[in-house]
Amino acid sequence: MNSSKKINNLKQVNSPTTKLSKRRFLAGIAIAGALSISSIAQAGPHCNKLGDGKHGYKHGSKHGSIQGKSHRFNHRKSPEFMQKRLDRMTKKLELSDTQKQHVQALIKNHRNTIKPLRNEKYSLRKEMRRLDPSASDYSAKLADIANRKAELVRQITIAQGNKRQQMAQILTGEQRAKRKAMRARHHGAKRI
Repeated sequence: MNSSKKINNLKQVNSPTTKLSKRRFLAGIAIAGALSISSIAQAGPHCNKLGDGKHGYKHGSKHGSIQGKSHRFNHRKSPEFMQKRLDRMTKKLELSDTQKQHVQALIKNHRNTIKPLRNEKYSLRKEMRRLDPSASDYSAKLADIANRKAELVRQITIAQGNKRQQMAQILTGEQRAKRKAMRARHHGAKRI
C-alpha cells in the first residue's frame, strides 16, 4: 500500500497541471524581478541621496517624497524655509523693519494656532481608518468624526481668514497690490 501511495504522489507531482502551475509561478517571479530592476534603473542614481532636500524624490511624482514624507509640506516646517520666505517677502514688498517684525510675529502666532488644529484633524483621519465598517455602530461613529472634523475645518478657515486680514492691516495699499500680483503669478491666477 505504501508503494501505491508513492506512485500516486509521483503522478501528481509530474502531472501536466502541476508542471503548468510551476511554470506560471516561475514566470510570475521572473516578471516581478524584471519590473523591480527596471523601476530601480529608471529612478536613476540621484534617488539614493536622501535628506538633502534636492534628491530622493519619488520618481514621477508631482511634489516628490523624501524619506516617506511629503516634500511639499515637509520643507515648510523648517525655520530656514520660513526665514527665506520672510526675506523674500521683505525684499519684494519693500517692508520696513517694523512691518517685518509684525509679519514675523503674525506668522509665528498663526503657526501656533493652526498646528494643534491640523494635528487633531490628522488624528481624526487615523481614527476613521481604524473604524470597523462591519460594526453595528459604524455609522454613528463616522457621523461623530465627520462633525468633529467639520468643526476643525471651520476653525482652520477662520484662523486663515484672520491671518489674511491681519496681514492686510500690516501692509500698505501699494504693498497689498504687489502681493496680490505676486500670488497671482505664483499660483497661475488661481488665487486672487
